Amino acid sequence: MELVNCHICTGNLLPLEEFSVFSQVTSDCRPWRGSGQLAVCQRCGAVQKPITENWLREAEQIYADYEIYSQGGGDEQLAFDQGTGASESRSQKIVDWLLTTRVLPETGKLLDIGCGNGAFLRAIGARYPKWVMTGLELDRRNQQVIESIPGVLRLHVGNIESIKERFNLIVLIHALEHIPNPVQFLQSVADHLTPGGLLLIEVPDMGKSPFDILISDHCTHFTIDILKGVVAAAGYKLLALNADFIPKELSLLAQRSADDVHKRVREAALENSPGNGSNVANAHIAWLTSLLKQSLAIEGRVGIFGTSIAATWLTASLGAKVAFFVDEDRKRIGLSHMSLPIYDPAHAPSGMNIIIPMRADIAAAIAKRFDCLKCKFILPSV
Repeated sequence: MELVNCHICTGNLLPLEEFSVFSQVTSDCRPWRGSGQLAVCQRCGAVQKPITENWLREAEQIYADYEIYSQGGGDEQLAFDQGTGASESRSQKIVDWLLTTRVLPETGKLLDIGCGNGAFLRAIGARYPKWVMTGLELDRRNQQVIESIPGVLRLHVGNIESIKERFNLIVLIHALEHIPNPVQFLQSVADHLTPGGLLLIEVPDMGKSPFDILISDHCTHFTIDILKGVVAAAGYKLLALNADFIPKELSLLAQRSADDVHKRVREAALENSPGNGSNVANAHIAWLTSLLKQSLAIEGRVGIFGTSIAATWLTASLGAKVAFFVDEDRKRIGLSHMSLPIYDPAHAPSGMNIIIPMRADIAAAIAKRFDCLKCKFILPSV
């Protein structure tokens, strides 16, 4: 491995060599090349992709061809209640959670960093119609769509340093995990917040999602401890943190602090609570290895439940063994992913084995909800 240090605390990195056998996927659910690198910091415990020249080049290639939510024609991914099957968009659920914190006034200025095609801007604008909103992205491909959203002033293209105004709320939804040097980045974000301004972060929870480590362009794989440490080290006061509102994701709300208020906390935030990232990552690697071995041992062709990260990775790993996908997201049914058809669970080919490549508890809940179907669901063995 190219010698680099932790991009969070500059500590020494310990490579997780067993990871290199896996193929990877992009965050927009495309198969990506294998032989990737994964490491854990021996000081702060953060699991991460080493920020090498090769990683930076590959990330640039991924973003150049990025297609957000391509499996659903650009529509945002839904979050499902695994007990009832009820669904709601991720952005709407984040707005619902934000409402429970009771901290947002009815008017203000908002910056959405990495706004994609505007899903969160639509959701929060509908609830807070008096807010003036700005999007920030790497390119202009969705400019017309974003600037047509009620309440959006403009889409800003470039880096945050080129923005010359301050905001009451800055939002990073599934963005921080892509950004090298997150402490330094969040410090630059603070310069664009009003005094007492708020920061909203949504990231995948590596602790609850084995598949997060397979995403090539995610350079930080956050656990609760690491996210809290990064935010504190950047000089913010934590207001709220939830690990359950959206399955397998962390929702965090923080406030810009005076430079000297939390200085001692900032200096010790990462070193004093390194967490158990190494144990979690190694357990995930072992689990993914077992799932792949189990799937390869199934006779004949199979279907795959889902069309997101887990399904994309397993399909790429199994190759021609996969015949179709099954998804409960109505906006994806009837379309295709990886040149394979996407079926409604009730209309999947009868008698076929369908692998549910999800955590055992989630897979069991899905199988229970669809136990009347004539398909045989294959759940992870561990």
